[in-house]
Formats: sequence, C-alpha cells, structure tokens
Amino acid sequence: MRVAGVSIEDSSLRISVIDKKFGIIKTLGSEEIKLPQPEQERLAVIKDAFQALKGKYKTGDIVIGLGFSRFAHHIIEMPLLSRTDMRNALFYEMEKYLPLPPEEYTFDFISIEKGGSKTKVLVLSARKDRMSPILAAARDSGLNLLAIRCYFIEALAEFIKSAREKNAIFMHKAENAYHIAVLRDNKPVLFKTVSKNKDIISELEELSGSFNAGIYVIGVHDPAGLSRVNAKAVSISLSGAVALSSLRRSAFEMNFIPPEFLPKKKDYYSYAIGAMAISALLLFFFNEVFSYYRDYSALKDIEKKTEQVKSKTSGFLEERKKIESVYEKKKFLDDFQTGRSLNIKVLSELSRVLPKDSWLASMSVDEKGKIEIEGFARRAANIIEPLSKSKLFKKIEFAAPVMSQESGEKFSIRMELAD
Repeated sequence: MRVAGVSIEDSSLRISVIDKKFGIIKTLGSEEIKLPQPEQERLAVIKDAFQALKGKYKTGDIVIGLGFSRFAHHIIEMPLLSRTDMRNALFYEMEKYLPLPPEEYTFDFISIEKGGSKTKVLVLSARKDRMSPILAAARDSGLNLLAIRCYFIEALAEFIKSAREKNAIFMHKAENAYHIAVLRDNKPVLFKTVSKNKDIISELEELSGSFNAGIYVIGVHDPAGLSRVNAKAVSISLSGAVALSSLRRSAFEMNFIPPEFLPKKKDYYSYAIGAMAISALLLFFFNEVFSYYRDYSALKDIEKKTEQVKSKTSGFLEERKKIESVYEKKKFLDDFQTGRSLNIKVLSELSRVLPKDSWLASMSVDEKGKIEIEGFARRAANIIEPLSKSKLFKKIEFAAPVMSQESGEKFSIRMELAD
C-alpha cells in the first residue's frame, strides 16, 4: 500500500510518500512546496500538488494533516459510555464550549484517563467551512482521501511510540506559535499554545518544574536556549507521521473527515433494479417501434400538430416552471430555518436548566412541538423539577423506565413546547 501524507501550514506544504509491502515500511520521497498568501492562489497551488501525486509518486491515496491551531481542544469529564453514546453525548456537551452550533464543526475524541464511572475525554474540533476548500481540492484531484489528521497530534503519537520516557514535555515550533503537550504515563494531561512573542524558554522552565519531566522538541530552535532547559531535539517528519497514521495503528485514532466527504458505499441492489428497468424499457421501445411503422402516416400528422401546440405554449410553460421553482426553494429555506432555530432554542434551554451532572445522548423535536430527550444522570428524578420550572416546556414525563447503569441512571423523557 502506498500513501501520501501531506501537512499544510500557512506558508508551506510538505509531502511524504510511504510504501508498505510485506510489513516493511519505506519512504519513497518527500518535498516541500511554498504557498502564496492569497487564498485563491494557495488553493490552486495545493490542488496542483495533489494532482501531481498520481504521476510523480504513483499513488492515489492521501492523508491530509492540518495544524494544531486549526483545532479547538478540550479535556472534558464524562460518564463511561460506549463510543457511539459518547459521540452523541459530546455533540450536545460541546454546545457549552464552542462559539458556533456543534453542527458547524467536525470533531473526534479519545479517552485519556478512566476512574470509577467517569472518564476524561480529549476532544478536538475544527470548523467545516475552513476545512472544506482543501478537502474539495483533494476530491477534485481524483484522490482517495483516507483521513484528516492534526499533524501535531500524530507527531506526538510517533514520539510516544519511540520514546522511552512516559512522562515528558513535547513541543513543536509552528510558523506562528509554539504548541506544547505534557505527557503523564504516555497520556496527554495538558495542551498549551504559546505565542511567538513570548519567552518560550521561561515557559518550558515553569512546566518542567511543575511536572518534573524532560523536554523534547521538534522544529528549528535556538540551541543556546534549549541547552538552558536541557531540552533534546527529536527528528520527526510531520508529513511522515501523518502518512504513517494510515499504515499502522496510531496512539490517537482521530479522524476529522466531515460526513459529506466520506466515500459512498455502492448499492449493487439498485444496479440490479436499474438493469431490470432498462430491460423493460427496451421491450417497450421495440413494441412502440413496430406500432410506429404500422401507423407511420397517422403518427406524422400527430407530431406536426403537437409541435404547433408546443411552439404556442412553450413560453408560458417555461415561465410557470421558473415561478414554481422559486416558490419551492423559498418554502424549503423557510422550513429549514424554522426547524433549525427551534432545535437551537430547545438545545440552549436544556443546556441552561439541566443539572451539571447530567448528559444528553439524543434529542428530537418534531413539527408539532413534541420533544424527546435521552441521556444519563447521577439521579434521573432530579431532572423533572428544573424542566418543569422552564417556561419553554410543558407536559413533562418519563417516556420509559429509568435504567441504572455503572455510570449513573439512563433516562428517556418526553414533553411539549409551551404555547
């Protein structure tokens, strides 16, 4: 399997092509491409680089790595849940942390610390609108997009795989900032971004004193400053780490491809139905051909009259179609905006009134104002009272028996919007 890893920064694009055969991993080539600052010119250069991968390196598989500054990161305490339930619960939980509605982001997570019925979860999220132009460039170039990664996280994963120390301070010098991760027992317990304008050596000294850990850095740094804090340079290729994430299991299995860019599964049943439909159409066509030649004269006369009617009514029909199209689009937009506003209003109210020791796993609001929510709480009975005090809800009741689990009580509640 041959994969191209591409790490994209503000002013440069780095490519590493790695091949894996019979369990042996080999680097076939790497290069760096400078990127112009205007957005349209940058995208054109990125697209040209993507298109060159097939011809130059004979690969159609690609993994894209984006900088840590493109992601918001949070460490959140959650109950122990299955991965599917955790993703659903985090979608609602992220409402508290993100400036825009959660559906505007793509996110992924890993559990970094478990204790009792709780777990600490590292969540990284990136805005879809800032990611989409690069993903569209890869798709338009005919490449098979395997994953979207954070290249700082993947470099950290490579460091964990190769380093002997389980407790360490890992730093990458990016173009506009220093990105720092603190590891304890090979698990990240702190992430920090430091501006280029600040004294990074003093920052590292403070972290080293607080966590009693060695310092390891990648990127170009001042040797005198690093020797002051006894830091060690580590040679890790960011684009290489991104490519390796698809060839072997990473310490952080995080993929940020938005659902709309995932490859669509082929439905062979639909092909079979289509073939049968085409066969039926062919039989119908040949039957019509025989009828046509039998009644050729009468058919010609009908066609002539039909063309005369079409020429008289075509203008009116076209205008009518345009008007109907405009009304349909307006109705769609009105319905979409009404439903979206209602969902956000209900979600915001639930985030405000629900106890802090409760988590939502799912929520539905239909057009009649009926609401159903499911989730987990330390004590499910404590949820009814705050919901009853809200002016937005009425007829609040449990939709199913409360189920006790290791992480708390699972509840299902239905209610209606107040008039």
